[in-house]
Amino acid sequence: MEKAIETLFQVFRKHHKQLFIVGGAVRDMLLGKAPSDYDFTTDALPDEVESWFEHTVTVGKHFGTIGVIMDKKVYEITTFRKEASYADGRHPDEVLFTDDVREDVSRRDFTINGLLMDERGCVFDYVGGLEDIRNGMVRCIGDPKKRFEEDRLRKWRCIRLAAEKRMELDERTRSAIRDNPDTAGVSIERIRGELTRIMLCEKVAWGGYLLIKTELLGDLLNRMVPEYWKRCEDYLIDGFEIMGYLPKKLPLRLAAFLLNMFPEERRVFLREMRYSNKEKQLAYSFCHHVVADSQDSVAFKEALADIGMENVEDFLAFQDGLAYWDGDPSIKRAAEQNQRVYRRIAANREPMTLRELAVNGKDLTDRGYQGEAIKESLTRLLKRVYEYPEENKKDRLLAWLERETHGETDLPEGN
Repeated sequence: MEKAIETLFQVFRKHHKQLFIVGGAVRDMLLGKAPSDYDFTTDALPDEVESWFEHTVTVGKHFGTIGVIMDKKVYEITTFRKEASYADGRHPDEVLFTDDVREDVSRRDFTINGLLMDERGCVFDYVGGLEDIRNGMVRCIGDPKKRFEEDRLRKWRCIRLAAEKRMELDERTRSAIRDNPDTAGVSIERIRGELTRIMLCEKVAWGGYLLIKTELLGDLLNRMVPEYWKRCEDYLIDGFEIMGYLPKKLPLRLAAFLLNMFPEERRVFLREMRYSNKEKQLAYSFCHHVVADSQDSVAFKEALADIGMENVEDFLAFQDGLAYWDGDPSIKRAAEQNQRVYRRIAANREPMTLRELAVNGKDLTDRGYQGEAIKESLTRLLKRVYEYPEENKKDRLLAWLERETHGETDLPEGN
């Protein structure tokens, strides 16, 4: 146990107060995983906790939570609370403290998150969480409908937990979501966070299956791209299956999710979900250029340049993952050939951008080109060197452009 945690227990014991590790940390330790953080629950009141420590964070004090800073980490300690109403479907209308830890855990979300651990490592289970961990089950504490009415984000959280922890979803819990998948009042940032974690987890296809079967994903898509939901409801699982063949990078897995959407639907979804500009740009570009084929060297290089050379290896991994998911030998061969061509381009340092072109705008201005003619000519020259990289020499390119401008064509010597 961390030294800071031992100190916390000592302080509470000194003041004759109870302190337990609670929630995900206990769950993860029982699953054989090191917790990423620790939450605590106590019968001490927030004012008491705050007074016992020199460095604290009080942002959550209204909800009974004091953050104690020790060894450059924040340990959140929350006073035992009991049931309260949730009018907005997200936050309690009032905070009611109790001195009974059983009341505290009974109001929590899922049984596997309702376990307590004391300083000796003894686990206390008042909600059936130990059995559900043994059985690999995510189950609401008490009535699932009531738990979800209190906080609608829990619908997403339980599916994310099932996917991340490789667990089943209790049938009553699943039915409660399916009967009412509405998440009105939950911020899109919160939903995006849960969806992202599902997309990046090991059992992503299982998470996708649960999202689809509970109609939780339908609730989200109906708000943004309803026609896509109607059109592709039976094919949504494909995107989640493809993700399993891709590296755990959000733009790649997001692109798999968007693949069957029309371009405008992709734009709407990415905008409404408020992904970062980089995530939007990459996911959209990967989809847009998914069929890029190195047999057409000009079109292939144009696609790579548009994606950005720093992102090409991810793009090729996207094509490769799609090929392995599809299983068609011809698609696999095409993906492998694209990778070979890219390796040749990189090894030979073949020009891919206007900056690498041996001719620039000033060279064309000096020869009488103006306005749009300069831009159009540079684009033509870049396509020329895409096809014939050895032609990227100033005199050759200018000579070729002059001949092209006067209606003549040629090929490099030897072609």
